[in-house]
Amino acid sequence: MAGAVVAASSTACSSPGPNPTGRDPVRRRVQAPVPRPPLVAAAASRRRHASALLSTVSSGLAQARPRDPFLNPRLRFAAAAAAAEEMAAEASAAGEEAKAKPFSVLFVCLGNICRSPAAEAVFRNLVSKRRLDSKFLIDSAGTIGYHEGNKADSRMRSASKKRGIEVTSISRPVKPSDFRDFDLILAMDRQNYGCLSTPLIRVSVHLCFMSRFLMCFCVEQCAEDLLSSFERWRHREPLPDSAPKKVKLICSYCKRHTESEVPDPYYGGPQGFEKVLDLLEDACESLLDNILAENADISA
Repeated sequence: MAGAVVAASSTACSSPGPNPTGRDPVRRRVQAPVPRPPLVAAAASRRRHASALLSTVSSGLAQARPRDPFLNPRLRFAAAAAAAEEMAAEASAAGEEAKAKPFSVLFVCLGNICRSPAAEAVFRNLVSKRRLDSKFLIDSAGTIGYHEGNKADSRMRSASKKRGIEVTSISRPVKPSDFRDFDLILAMDRQNYGCLSTPLIRVSVHLCFMSRFLMCFCVEQCAEDLLSSFERWRHREPLPDSAPKKVKLICSYCKRHTESEVPDPYYGGPQGFEKVLDLLEDACESLLDNILAENADISA
């Protein structure tokens, strides 16, 4: 009996103690991490890398970006004041440039050897008498270039000289830049102005003094009028849309005469040239008065 007790006691002492983490509800079991599948782990790694890269770039932009002046009311006011001052300076410079630029007038007829050279000379003479030469740019041209480089018709130069007016211009055709460079373009008749949209063929009769009288027929093709030329040229180079408004009939300024056009004296006698000068002197006087009334800075 005593031996059994001793054996039992010895057996109890030799058996190992219970596992403190096995079934102890008080202590929490520490579990090993569950390994992730390879694809999930790779995606997570890429997300971490992208997040780190974005953070680095944002930090760099924040350091490189200058301070926005409009966040500060004082800086915003200063910037607005500087912009207003710059705009005012530009407007003032533009105004001074406009004042310094002379008022430009172009007279136009068919060949630029009779009517428009005379108009240029008459208007230039009036401007000179009022000592406004530096305020004006005056020129003349033709809708055809047949006489380009020639002096004005000798009969027109002679008739003008009798009135104390020198005709010195050299013939040239109208060019696209005229619609940009000139403030006013004066046509001698409706054909030059733009009532005809296509070239016309004019047949004229000349008497040639040779061994006997011969009847000679001259067929002359006229160029496009001013407005038609403008419509054709505007598709080739930039021209102001307001250019057609610059074109006017010279006789619209006449006060003492009722004619609406200046007739071409080329095929007539001396009286035709005198009539042209009468019309031009009337129209140009009124034209100058009109320009000065509408542009006070010219006579200032």
